[in-house]
Amino acid sequence: MSDYRRFVSYIYLYENNVKSMNAGFVKVESRNGQCRLSLSLKNVYSGTGPCHVYLFIRVGQELRGIYMGDIQIRNHGCDWNFRTETANIGGSGYSLEQMSGMIIQSEGGKYYGTRWDQGDLDVGRFVTEWKDEQTIDYSDKGTEESVIEPLIEEKLRQREALDNAYKEIECTEKEIVQKQHVDTKIKETGFLEKKADKIVEEIPSSLTETDVRYQNFSKILEQCPGMYPFEDDVIEACVRLEPQDIGMMPLDCWSYGSNSFLLHGYYSYRHLILARMKSDKDQNPIYILGVPGTQHSREAFMAGMFGFREFKPIREGEENTSNFGYWYTVL
Repeated sequence: MSDYRRFVSYIYLYENNVKSMNAGFVKVESRNGQCRLSLSLKNVYSGTGPCHVYLFIRVGQELRGIYMGDIQIRNHGCDWNFRTETANIGGSGYSLEQMSGMIIQSEGGKYYGTRWDQGDLDVGRFVTEWKDEQTIDYSDKGTEESVIEPLIEEKLRQREALDNAYKEIECTEKEIVQKQHVDTKIKETGFLEKKADKIVEEIPSSLTETDVRYQNFSKILEQCPGMYPFEDDVIEACVRLEPQDIGMMPLDCWSYGSNSFLLHGYYSYRHLILARMKSDKDQNPIYILGVPGTQHSREAFMAGMFGFREFKPIREGEENTSNFGYWYTVL
C-alpha cells in the first residue's frame, strides 16, 4: 500500500481567464500502479457538443494538456470515470506525480479547471500543441519543480490523513445542538468539543428544534440587506441573498447552495431572496427562498424540476400582472 494516494480537487468555471462559480470536483486515486479519475460536474452551461478533458503538466510558463477523453453534458452535469496507469497517464509517458491539475474545454471559449499543486490556475497559458524543445527535469534541485514536488507529496499525505480522520470524527448538527451524543474522537480534539459546547450554551434549553430553525431564519433577515420587490403586502420581510449566505441556514437547506436552477438565476440577476410571508398569530411563520426569473413555460418546467414550484410576480393585477418575479420554495 506504499503507492496508495488519494485526493480531491475542486473544479471552477473560468471565463476570460477569470475564476468564478464552483462546478464540481475530481477525485484522484492511485493504487497498485493504477490511477482512477472520478469526475463529477454540476452547474455546467455549455453547448451541445462534447467537452474535452485534459490533465496538464507545467513546462516553463506553459500548461500542456494531456488528453484524457470527451464527456457529454446533460442537464448541466456529468459523472465520468477514467482509469490509466499511474506511471504513464493516458499513454503520455508522464506520471501522476508530474500532473499539476485538470482542465475541461467546452464550447464558446469556456474552461472548467482545477490545479492541485501550488499556485493559481491561469487557463490563458493552457496549450494542447507544443514544440518539444523544453522538457520537464526534476533532477535539478535548483528548479521550481524540484522544490515544489516534495511539498506536493507532503500535502497529499496530509490530505489523506485528514480524510481518514474525518471518517472517524462525524457529528451531525442535530447531535451538536441536542448534545445527546459526543463521539470519543471529538473529545480527543478539544477545540471541536469547545465549539459544540458553545453552540449548545447559546441555545436556550426550552426551545424546540423548530423554534431554533425559525430563529435562524429570523437572524438572517436581520443581518442581510433588506429589499422589497413586491407591490402587495403578502410578504412582511424580505432580504437580498447570495449563494454563500445559504451556509447560514439550517443543515437541511445547504443543498440549495449547489442547486443548478438557483445558481443559474443568481448569475443571471445577481441576487436571491429570503422572505417571510404574513401568517396568523397562532400559525408558524412561513419562510421562502426565492430565485429571480420569468413565468415562461420553459423556465417553469426547469424551476419545478429543481424544487422551485411556486411563482410570485412582483406586480399582480387583473390587467397588469408582471411577467418577472421569483420562483420560490418553502423552507
